[in-house]
Amino acid sequence: MPKLASALLAACLSASAFAAQAQLANTTAYTTAAVSVRARPDAHAKSVARLAAEAPVQVAACANGWCQIAVNGIAGYVPRLSLSQQPNGSFTEGAGYTNSQGNRVRSPTRTADNQPPAGATAQCRDGTFSFSQSRRGTCSHHGGVAKWL
Repeated sequence: MPKLASALLAACLSASAFAAQAQLANTTAYTTAAVSVRARPDAHAKSVARLAAEAPVQVAACANGWCQIAVNGIAGYVPRLSLSQQPNGSFTEGAGYTNSQGNRVRSPTRTADNQPPAGATAQCRDGTFSFSQSRRGTCSHHGGVAKWL
């Protein structure tokens, strides 16, 4: 009898995990924390990019605990548990920085509608918008520049 209960529990958990993975396929999802995008669905695979928390991504498919995603021209895999169907509101804008010319510059930020905020000069590969006043180092901690505005 205990073997039957264990088998039934394992089947239920597998079905639940499969259903959760299927819910994200062909949708927009959000990273729950900063996460590395991998070239293959393997924790030891080469990292092709790093995404910030709450980065919106397009999910193509999920299987075996990994989801195939695309964001700003980057394609790869992230762990299923690093994605959520809704943003969790954890992203906070940084305190800014002083650039090489001595000017205070606003930290990269996100917008709810993914449209550039006033004064943004570039969109970073992790989906944030930069206010950099020079091209050097722009989006350096955000995966590089996806496009200049």
